[in-house]
Amino acid sequence: MIVRLENGDLRDELRQPLYDTFTLVGGSGISGLVARFFSSVQGKTLAQTNLRQNGQLESAVSFRAQGLAFDAQNQRPENYGVVPMLIERSSLNLRIISKDYWQGPTRFAAGRLYANAALLAAAPTSIVIQQCGWAAVQGVNFGSRHAQDIGPVQNFEVTLTVDPLSAAGAPSDATLGTVAANTQIPLVVSLKGLLRRPVQ
Repeated sequence: MIVRLENGDLRDELRQPLYDTFTLVGGSGISGLVARFFSSVQGKTLAQTNLRQNGQLESAVSFRAQGLAFDAQNQRPENYGVVPMLIERSSLNLRIISKDYWQGPTRFAAGRLYANAALLAAAPTSIVIQQCGWAAVQGVNFGSRHAQDIGPVQNFEVTLTVDPLSAAGAPSDATLGTVAANTQIPLVVSLKGLLRRPVQ
């Protein structure tokens, strides 16, 4: 669809999310983690992000953010505690230029948590799949009346902050919140809305 902006310029308008990935790698703990999305996209593939430059859109490209979502997926039994602990103990903050436009628990943006596990007779002895963000495509919905516009070359980012995890208990929160060696868990934040670019 083609739209005319307030200044008279024409733009292609696409329903296209902006998304970026932060990967938890083996051996890392989530306790006290601060992860910034959209701020470091160089070298990532299209499966990981569709932003082309760090922290901002290109010249003449804008985005009308109508929602926010958080997705994570794990299929390794040794990481069974990481995703639930992350959802339970973290928060998200959407900042555009110098203002915060949404703050809240990550569970609000994730929507739901789904987990399934099974025991097998042969190795591996068990399998597990966990996913948050499956049951709610758009966990946080701004709606059209409260949409937030990101203009060309305006800085924006989403920050994930995990509370410090206690070392007490058995098994401890810190143990449950540590990614197993030789595994990884990709975390994806997406802004749902309308991308506006110069007419081709």
